[in-house]
Amino acid sequence: MNKKWFAIVPAVALVAAPLPMQHASASDDQMVQATDEQNEYENVLNIAPEHQPTLTQGSTGMYGNEVDFVQFTISQAGFETEVDGVFGPNTDEQVKAFQAEHGLIADGIVGINTWVALFSEYDDAQFPVETAIHYAEEELQNDDLIFSSDGVLREDSEGNHFYSLKAQSQDLIDSGGSGTVGFYNVYKNGDVVEADPQS
Repeated sequence: MNKKWFAIVPAVALVAAPLPMQHASASDDQMVQATDEQNEYENVLNIAPEHQPTLTQGSTGMYGNEVDFVQFTISQAGFETEVDGVFGPNTDEQVKAFQAEHGLIADGIVGINTWVALFSEYDDAQFPVETAIHYAEEELQNDDLIFSSDGVLREDSEGNHFYSLKAQSQDLIDSGGSGTVGFYNVYKNGDVVEADPQS
């Protein structure tokens, strides 16, 4: 599987202790909007994919906003459809495109595998890698470091989401070394934990 690494050069104060990371910081408005969206879809997000209703063209869902959630999430993923709660022909086509993009059977049926992909896509959008780098920067404060991530949102054994970040020293790179000085797991709740490199 090809991994893409996002390299980001931080700009904070150099401290001899741990290593900081940089991000393209999200504005307060974006944070509030993300919280509002999460509250709006809380009833959907609190139900495991295997217990979600199967949705097809013409479906409305069990709680009234499952179709809205599907439309919102696939739109965030680049498959634009109006978020109107109506699983019509356009939503059907966009669901099929989303499924194809995620290696699923492109049948327009939102079953368990599509729900899993939708939840993953929603989590990615709510917690982008730039936010993880920002959290690490805030926590660790260091001006010499370059931070990178493969952009994969991981989940630990307790269901907590995190990104693995690699920290490299610009000074060490300039001196001819690899520059790698550490690895951190940065969690959605803002925790920054020293870690082994992800394989």
